Amino acid sequence: MITKGTRRVKTSKFAGAGAAAVGAATAAAVLLLGSTAASAEPVVDSSAYVFRTDGLLSISPSPYAESRDGDHDRQSVADVTALPLHGKPGIGLSALVAEAEGHRAEATVAKVNLLDVLKAETFRTWCDGADGGSAGVDLVNASILGTPVKAPAEEQRFDVSPLLQVTLNQQDRDDDSITVTGFTLTLLPNRDDPKRPLNKEEQEVAPDLVGLVTGQLPDLQKTPLRTVDDLLRALSPKGDLLKITVGSATCALEEEKEHEAEPVVKKHEPEPGEAPRPEVVQKSLPVTG
Repeated sequence: MITKGTRRVKTSKFAGAGAAAVGAATAAAVLLLGSTAASAEPVVDSSAYVFRTDGLLSISPSPYAESRDGDHDRQSVADVTALPLHGKPGIGLSALVAEAEGHRAEATVAKVNLLDVLKAETFRTWCDGADGGSAGVDLVNASILGTPVKAPAEEQRFDVSPLLQVTLNQQDRDDDSITVTGFTLTLLPNRDDPKRPLNKEEQEVAPDLVGLVTGQLPDLQKTPLRTVDDLLRALSPKGDLLKITVGSATCALEEEKEHEAEPVVKKHEPEPGEAPRPEVVQKSLPVTG
C-alpha cells in the first residue's frame, strides 16, 4: 500500500540475545550505542503501481515501483488475467510497467479489458511533484461501457448503476504529496444498510452481476435476490465488496527553493585625491573639409 508523503526515520534496535553473548564491557558498549544510534531510512520521493484489487478478489499492488532518495526504480509484469468467464478473462491487462524516479512517477498498461466496463489500448497514470505538483491520466482509444472517453482534466464519475461506481482521474493532495488514482471500479459502493430491499433496476442487473463475478448465473428460485444482503452472499460467502484499481501514482512535493538575491554592484566612488574615471560622452562634431 502506498503511503502518501512518506518521509520516515526509524530507530534501529539491538536484540537482547546478542548483548548477552558478549562480555560485560562489550555488552555495555552495545547497549549504549543501541540507545543513542539511529539509522535513517531512505526517503520515499515517489511510488506507483499498475493494478490491485480488494474485497472478494484480493490482488496486491502489482507491479510496484518506489523511488528512494531520488533513485530510479522500474518494475514490470507481462500480463494479468483474473476472473475467467466462460473461457475468456474477466480482467485482462498487458505490458504493465510502474516507474518512479525523484519526484516523478507513472504507471502504464496496454490492452486493458476490465470486465468489459473499461477498455483501452493504453492507459497511463502519472504525477510530478515539481512546481506545486501536478497529476493526471492519458488514454488511447479508451471506452467505458462502450462509450468513448478522453482523459478528463478533473475527477470524473460515471453513473453505471446503483450497484456499481466508476471513477476516473481521482486526485488527492496534502501538504507533502499528491496522489492520482487512474481508474477505480467499486462494486456495491453503498452497503450501509444490508437489509435494504433492492429496487426494480437493481433486481434486473443483480443476476448478471453475480454471473459476471462468479462465472455462473444464480438460481433465483433457490436463492432469490431481494435485499442487498442477499446479493452480497451470492457474490461472496464473506459478503465482501469488490474494488478494482488500474493505475496509481504518488509524488512527494518538491520543496520550493529560495531565490538568492542578486548581488548589488556598488558604483565606484573615487578616493580623496584620486582622479575620476573617464566617462564616454556622446557628442556631435561639425564635419569640415
